[in-house]
Amino acid sequence: MFIHFGLYSLAARHEWVQSREYITSEAYEAKYFRRFNPRLADVRDWVRRAKSAGMKYVVLTTKHHEGFCLWDTKTTDYKITKTPFGRDLVREFSDACRAEDLKVGFYFSVIDWHHPHFTIDQTHPLRPRGGFTAESYAKLNEGRDMEKYRKYMFEQATELMTNYGKIDIVWFD
Repeated sequence: MFIHFGLYSLAARHEWVQSREYITSEAYEAKYFRRFNPRLADVRDWVRRAKSAGMKYVVLTTKHHEGFCLWDTKTTDYKITKTPFGRDLVREFSDACRAEDLKVGFYFSVIDWHHPHFTIDQTHPLRPRGGFTAESYAKLNEGRDMEKYRKYMFEQATELMTNYGKIDIVWFD
């Protein structure tokens, strides 16, 4: 079972809302990050229900394309512990799965629209509307360095693979 959950849950439209509606990181953060407080989220209940339904594993979206992290990462402040919710949902999830003897799975996006060095492409919220050319993308990407982003992404993946015990499934998207 996959649990897709993040800031986009507040939008209640789609996890691609930031891209589809061309929302800048600043506007997205102002609208959703500062208000993110799923105080009724009961991860233990989610996992118990998954087991009751016959699931053998559960995969949680640790970070989707918006770049928001559901764990207490050291790499960015764009994380759940800096929202009004304030708790490490990945920790709660992995502990709950183990308590129910379910395999722990992490979904991790290799795309990150929030990171200043992630390259703007045809799905990025900052992409040009309408027609575009290689030259327009080159101009938009001036100063962006994917090598810096890859280092950041590797640090995040390392945190997830080393700070939460045995991880049975990793889903890179």
